[in-house]
Amino acid sequence: MKAGKSFRLKLGALIWAGATAIVSTASALAVNAASDVGRENWPTALLTLRDHPFRWAAALTAATVLVALLWTWWQARQELADDTTGIDTSAPGPLLGDHARVITSQQIDKVVMGNEIHHHERAAVVLPSRVTNLPPRNPDFTGRANLLDELKSGLAAGPVAVTAMHGLGGIGKSQLALEFAHQALARSTYRVAWWIRAESALTLTEDLTSLGPGLGVPVVADQEQMTTAVYAVLQDRADWLLVFDNAPNAEAVRKSIPPGRGHVVITSRSRQWAGLGNPVGVTEFLRGESVAFLAHGTGETGPQLDELAELLGDLPLALAQAVAYMRRAGGLSTTAYLNLFRDRQQAGRLLAAGAGDGYPDSVATTWLIHFQWLAAHQPAAAELLQLCAFLDPDEINLDVLLSQPDLLADELTANLAEADELQRIEAVTALVEASLLSRLDDEHVRVHRLVSFVTRHQLSAHDQDHAAWAQHTINLLAKLMPDQPWEPPTWPVCAQLAPHITIAADHAPNDPNTAIALAQLGLYLQVRAEFVNAKTVLARALAIKKAVHGEDHPEVAIAMTNLGIVEQQLGDSAAAKVTFTRALAIKEAVYGPDDPNVAITLTNLGIVERQLGNLAAAKAALTRALAIKEAVHGEDRPQVAITLTNLGNVERQLGNLAAAKAALTRALAIDEKAHGVNHPNVAITLTNLGIVERQLGNLAAAKAALTRALAIKEAVHGEDHLEVAITLTNLGNVERQLGNLAAAKAALTRALAIKEAVFGPDHPNVATTLTSLGIVEQQLGGTSRRTL
Repeated sequence: MKAGKSFRLKLGALIWAGATAIVSTASALAVNAASDVGRENWPTALLTLRDHPFRWAAALTAATVLVALLWTWWQARQELADDTTGIDTSAPGPLLGDHARVITSQQIDKVVMGNEIHHHERAAVVLPSRVTNLPPRNPDFTGRANLLDELKSGLAAGPVAVTAMHGLGGIGKSQLALEFAHQALARSTYRVAWWIRAESALTLTEDLTSLGPGLGVPVVADQEQMTTAVYAVLQDRADWLLVFDNAPNAEAVRKSIPPGRGHVVITSRSRQWAGLGNPVGVTEFLRGESVAFLAHGTGETGPQLDELAELLGDLPLALAQAVAYMRRAGGLSTTAYLNLFRDRQQAGRLLAAGAGDGYPDSVATTWLIHFQWLAAHQPAAAELLQLCAFLDPDEINLDVLLSQPDLLADELTANLAEADELQRIEAVTALVEASLLSRLDDEHVRVHRLVSFVTRHQLSAHDQDHAAWAQHTINLLAKLMPDQPWEPPTWPVCAQLAPHITIAADHAPNDPNTAIALAQLGLYLQVRAEFVNAKTVLARALAIKKAVHGEDHPEVAIAMTNLGIVEQQLGDSAAAKVTFTRALAIKEAVYGPDDPNVAITLTNLGIVERQLGNLAAAKAALTRALAIKEAVHGEDRPQVAITLTNLGNVERQLGNLAAAKAALTRALAIDEKAHGVNHPNVAITLTNLGIVERQLGNLAAAKAALTRALAIKEAVHGEDHLEVAITLTNLGNVERQLGNLAAAKAALTRALAIKEAVFGPDHPNVATTLTSLGIVEQQLGGTSRRTL
């Protein structure tokens, strides 16, 4: 509660009570004086009043004081309902010498008391005949009938089957799961069959959210909200299959398995799946399966097939690569391939040596045969394979990766850079024909993890080559990452690059370009409300910058500012204050006290001070930031509007409503001129202005501002984004004050559902909306089911 305004509220109530007491006493004296005059003329009903005037006056005074106290209490609760914040949207993050702004403006809603939760009823979702993103079916798949039956039986016995608990890479785990899914889809066992890259949290979340549109879930910016909505639809259905491919362990997917009656298949190299599902072990082909596979691929019969299967250890990946090479060589005979394999076998053993338990020398040998051919006949293909080896292997968008040929102008990828579109298609085709890549669609390919591993291991024999490729890859990704990853039009590219940055960063952990790429990725994750992942990524970028530049470098301060914003969004205002204070000290030492970089961190520090209740410190920081920005940028620039919005919020909390309205009105005019009338920043300022109008008693103006803000946010973010919930809460409170209780309940119920999906049921931001909804329920005469 704002101390100044609260004091005035209480003082006003006491003055009212005192005045009423004086009036009532005077009235009592008058009645008493008149009691002997015309006594016979007093009506019978007023004789008690005439005979006991002082009792009457005392009762009236007590009642008046009680009403005053109740009025003060209500106004205090209304005052608690108006807390908003905005994060400085100009906080920088570097990209190759440029500074990108961090868009993190938000408002925290009003706090009022309340108890009951209401959930929207979900309408039945009408699905198309099939909803699937399964990779293409392998036309060469043979055998595995016993494992397919075991997998089917396991799913019938329980909701989860886990495949490939043990075995080497290249054993065929993913191909088995893929074949099972395609067969089941063809039999109409499922209407939904969805492939999820489970190797990292980023790809797992991305693939789960991409299922949403097929299930009728509206697309929103917040990926956690999308995932929750997907689970809600699946919970009511039984006709779905999810395949979590290449999960590192049980804990990585345990919380991602949806409720309901559908089926889940998990592929993994881990053996530890007790309590989660029915394990199905996958081993090498049976010899008969190996021979049948080779016969199908070559059209041959005879003992030479058995001999090659023996040499390749019945490993499906090695068998597939052998068949691919023979086909590409114009129908090379199995006998001729056996001679070639024996010639290269010693080199393959040397290549596999020292790699530990990870891949057999048969794969190393088949890879080496292919790679030597590619280096001689398709050097662009060889370069593309080496580049892909440092990326996430599951879904590589070549249109994005190769979109800027000038960025490939390095001696490592010189042939790839010079290749025209047709030559690049030929390079990809060569890799696909060699079973080194799989084509998913016209844009995307995947590379087997074992192929990636062998490729990197071959480079690691020459340490300089391995380091050069790792640095080249992360540098390419850093330059491909959009300069403004918070802007919605850039999100599709950011989403494509995100998993590759995390993998490439592991191979070049101390490179300056790694910090640049991670910083941009963190900004994207933050605006998509992936706050935990964003914090991890930004903290990693900060550590690299400290190692590269030292503790007191301005790049370190920039990284600290971005990290502090995410800490604040996660609710850790104390940690954010420490981070911002340290960043401010570095910037002031480097740039001086009046630099715009200093103003950025001052604005963010002011926001955190306000959240911590230090309103005087918040106002001082924001006032100083505003003066710097006006001096540097001029009075009508967007950077000025950012600080004006935050300063307006502080003025409001201090009870200076006229000053708050003036600051926010000025900020709104600047934003509309700079960004247009439908920009997210305009919606943020409108929301804050609506709250001030409400406190000033201008309810019609408040409703108009908030309604307009809601429309903008829904158009930009979708209907289930946190920003939408913030404005809905404020709008619900205005509707309540206007007496539109049904509209208030609808807005607050919707806001509550969004916030619970984002934060969980016990977060303070959920409490703000929950308590507002409780008041509406009480006014409607309902009974609360949940209390704070």
